[in-house]
Amino acid sequence: MKKEIKKIIIKHVEGSKANQVEELSFENLEKITLGRDSSNQIQFDPELDSMVSRKHAVITWSDFENFSIEDISSTNGLYVNGSKLTQPTELTAGDTVQLGLHGPTFVFELNPRPESHMAATRLIPIHESKATEELVPSEIAGLENGPKESIGKQTFERAINLERRRSATTLVASLAGISLILSTLGFAFKDKLFPGKVIVNNNHTVSDFFDPAKIASENTNKVVFIEFGYKLINTTTGDDVYHRYMLQEDKKTKQVFEVPLYIEVNGAIEPFLGLKKDIEAGRPIAISQASGTGFVVDKNGFILTNRHVAAPWNTSYSFPPDAANGILLRFTEKGLEPSGTVKYPPMDWVPAESKFFGQKPISGKILEGQVTYMDVTFAKNDLRTPAKIVRVSNSHDVAMIKIDLPGELEAVTLKDNDAEIAAGQKVVVMGYPGISPDAIIAKSSDDVFNMNAQYIKVPDPTVTDCTIGKVIKGQSELSGTNTAGYYSTYGDVYQLTTSETGAGNSGGPVFDKNGNVIAIFTSGKWDGATAISFAVPISYGMELMKTQRVIQ
Repeated sequence: MKKEIKKIIIKHVEGSKANQVEELSFENLEKITLGRDSSNQIQFDPELDSMVSRKHAVITWSDFENFSIEDISSTNGLYVNGSKLTQPTELTAGDTVQLGLHGPTFVFELNPRPESHMAATRLIPIHESKATEELVPSEIAGLENGPKESIGKQTFERAINLERRRSATTLVASLAGISLILSTLGFAFKDKLFPGKVIVNNNHTVSDFFDPAKIASENTNKVVFIEFGYKLINTTTGDDVYHRYMLQEDKKTKQVFEVPLYIEVNGAIEPFLGLKKDIEAGRPIAISQASGTGFVVDKNGFILTNRHVAAPWNTSYSFPPDAANGILLRFTEKGLEPSGTVKYPPMDWVPAESKFFGQKPISGKILEGQVTYMDVTFAKNDLRTPAKIVRVSNSHDVAMIKIDLPGELEAVTLKDNDAEIAAGQKVVVMGYPGISPDAIIAKSSDDVFNMNAQYIKVPDPTVTDCTIGKVIKGQSELSGTNTAGYYSTYGDVYQLTTSETGAGNSGGPVFDKNGNVIAIFTSGKWDGATAISFAVPISYGMELMKTQRVIQ
């Protein structure tokens, strides 16, 4: 017997309506429009969901089993299961729909789901951002509503299988590091066979025995997972700041497409910025679904991490793929005029340090970053805790944030021994690299106001033992009468002999053999074949924990 569809269900996964469910009956309903305008059946927040157009998309049906979705000339496009739509497309129960490349996401569902929509569960990962994102299979997020329904075993097994398949895709890249891993294991095995010496100094016993497992077990509860997002705003109006694009028409095909605009300011190239209300097309200067690492440094909830995690508007910006092949504007006697092309966006542009906004140079603090969310999660825990920025370094990739929880937290032990750090010294790095497979748990709800089953990412830190390959000083005096010292463009850092960390590990602690934090993992460099990582000396993190005069 054929099931009669009673409701269309929209289950929001990302955006301001995340974790909300909207149910629509077919009574007096001919179509479903989506957008920020109040006339839409599915309305998104006019301020928080700035990627969504006023009239973004429409869902229609020829009967109660055949549905389609169409982009209605939106600014940022429409995506179904990760693919951008160029024409009306069939919509099936369980499909993931995203309004704009980094916009809000929802799962389309039917209740009850008809047999024609009963294909094998499709688990579609959402696009990844610059840093690690939480990847939620669309079908998992789209479980049917019901009073205290149990979690389907087959669906959960398919989720686990998907995670295994996704992890397998990184296997080829990992093979290149097998020799490094084996050599590392060899050193660890040697240490087990030949324990290090014990040195007694001033009644304090210190061992040179290197035990990464012991260091990890003692500090797992102190290394936290950080999820964050931000947007650049105009401090005068509070409006979101956009990278301006220009609409152009192909003379042959008559197809209209968007071209990014750039401007040259004092020899440097920047994106041409403006407010959305003043431009015909553009992309918000923002990031979402990004993640990093931090570690507790005080029992009251203070956490150290990287500046590019806590306040990413103070670091170089990663443009979206469609920001390439832009038009360069320059000032002439006639005003701003096109004077060339920009093949690739500038790699060193820092949003907070922009020199030009609108139609004129910036005077004063007109642009500022605004955190849209920052959540901290402890290892092997599923509860997020909101965090706030406390302090940000002016000159190093270091910042301090804080969470408020009752009771006292366990803190790491910090040790500023920069003068003793040397190449070849063994260290342990802990954090949450994005390349590491996610751990997802299934939980039913006891909340009478929200009985939906939940699938939650539970962070589990990665432990990497390696050595310090080089100690790099930002400035140093040299010997000799004809030398005046040198300057490193990378600043004061420790180069690490590991490539198993990467994006998402930013802000993680680097421990010495005695379990003291001596540095903060910051970034890496790749040339396509070789990868190296860097860490900032802990002294720069400790500076944020106290007041210190810079002039006498």
